[in-house]
Amino acid sequence: MKVNNKEKIFNVSIDLFSQNGYDGVSVRQIAQEVGIRESSIYNHYPSKESILDSILDYYINEMLSNDIPIDEASHNLDIGFDYFYQAGLNAFAGQLKIEKMSKITRIILIESYHNEKIRNFMKKSIIDEAINGWIKLFDLMKAKQIIRDDADSKQLSESFYKYGLFLLYEHYIINYPEDDEEFIEKLCRNSKNHIDLIFNAVRR
Repeated sequence: MKVNNKEKIFNVSIDLFSQNGYDGVSVRQIAQEVGIRESSIYNHYPSKESILDSILDYYINEMLSNDIPIDEASHNLDIGFDYFYQAGLNAFAGQLKIEKMSKITRIILIESYHNEKIRNFMKKSIIDEAINGWIKLFDLMKAKQIIRDDADSKQLSESFYKYGLFLLYEHYIINYPEDDEEFIEKLCRNSKNHIDLIFNAVRR
């Protein structure tokens, strides 16, 4: 399938940002890699920052495309917590198997410590919204008498989700580069063991 220049700019920017960081890449470099004049970039994107915005929008839309609504979660909890959890884990792992999504994940982690836009994106869209979703899920589990009433939903959510974030940080920053497929297997295995540990500590 033929890729137009806007798509080429988008894809090349992801490659360069993931290798060199956002600040380490110029519009001129992007244009050279695409094979167009620097001025031609602005026919598609008004600025380098707008390219970054489009990358972040793409990432969150792709990640949310496989989200399981809370009402569906309620039904699946009747089937069993493992069914719901495994579906979510498989969807997330599936996204990370896509090279483009894996590279964007690294961009976000690299830039989050000094790029205010990405730091705010990570806090709001990746951390806060995910933890709030897990809080709703654990609250639902309490209402259905699956876990104990005295279980702290917020603490449970943070304990689980932030462990997964550390595994991502370890892979994309500390151990980079390492085999993505091997990491995804490790992520699924360790995350499953971790949530089982948390769940079994508070189940009725």
